[in-house]
Amino acid sequence: MEIIVLTHSLLRWIVLGVAFYAIYRAFKGMTSKSSFSSDDDKAGLMLIIASDLQLLVGFVLYFMGDKAFKMIQSNDMGFVMKNAFARFFAVEHVLMMVIAIVLFHIGRARTKKGNNDISKHKAAFWYFLIGLLLILAAIPWPFRAGFEYAAWL
Repeated sequence: MEIIVLTHSLLRWIVLGVAFYAIYRAFKGMTSKSSFSSDDDKAGLMLIIASDLQLLVGFVLYFMGDKAFKMIQSNDMGFVMKNAFARFFAVEHVLMMVIAIVLFHIGRARTKKGNNDISKHKAAFWYFLIGLLLILAAIPWPFRAGFEYAAWL
């Protein structure tokens, strides 16, 4: 199970890098009013692939993970909602990540259906940016307060 946690942790950096790249391409295309190229489309596709893979690994961790996740699933929601660590992983992290990935998919779909190149770049930029901000808020950064992990276990 440790390899899955490590994979999930390493994939985070790939998703963040690809998201920044896709947002950069969309911003550059939007401000320079350039055509929506196949490279722009590939950046969005790479973001979808990386984030979907990360979601799959995350679901494997969540449903078949170590004892911390098993404790989250076995306790009543009253306990989970009162404990910052348990609530974060049982509710907040999962929900925000799923919403972010849905936004990535919507953004990419809007680039396929856009009327013109500028609207395609704008859709990609805004959907990808909001998704990235949700991901940044939902990552369990080491400096995040309220994680009394040892006390909870």
